[in-house]
Amino acid sequence: MSAMSGSLATLPGEKDDNFNDPMMASFTSVTSLPPEHALGGSCDAGASSDEEDESYLNPDHEQTITLVGNVKDKTVFIMDDIIDKYGSWIAAAETVVKKGGAKKVYCIATHGLFGNDCLEQMESCECIDYIVVTNSFPIPLEKAKSTKKLVVLELSSLLSEAIRRNHYGESISQLFAHNPD
Repeated sequence: MSAMSGSLATLPGEKDDNFNDPMMASFTSVTSLPPEHALGGSCDAGASSDEEDESYLNPDHEQTITLVGNVKDKTVFIMDDIIDKYGSWIAAAETVVKKGGAKKVYCIATHGLFGNDCLEQMESCECIDYIVVTNSFPIPLEKAKSTKKLVVLELSSLLSEAIRRNHYGESISQLFAHNPD
């Protein structure tokens, strides 16, 4: 048993002051090294992804998606950091349109990886109106041209200006301030 696992083990009803200590949580995140093949993010994210479960692709398998709020006759933005697999995106879009009565759905993410047939599936979903991503990850030209719903936002100007401002000691936060013209 490692010293780390020993310090976190407690009996039921026993209080462990280290468990809720932010410094201990920081120590745990630093000492929990990812496997050699991990590229970043949570070490066990791949093992716990609900889209890795084959039942997610089965149309007869029921899924629970909770819609909070009133989206009737409104435009809905479904946002996340990455679009890799289509299952949860399509399920969320269908929920807000079919159950919530949304009039338009934008699926928005910073990184559009679009694994396997993800982009094609999202394109064919009648509940998704637009798929908006940045060009932080290269999308093959033929794949991008095959869809009418895909909108790719260019990052190079923003990133180059941020690098220039940082180099000259200027404010980067001004890049994100909204100044109407």
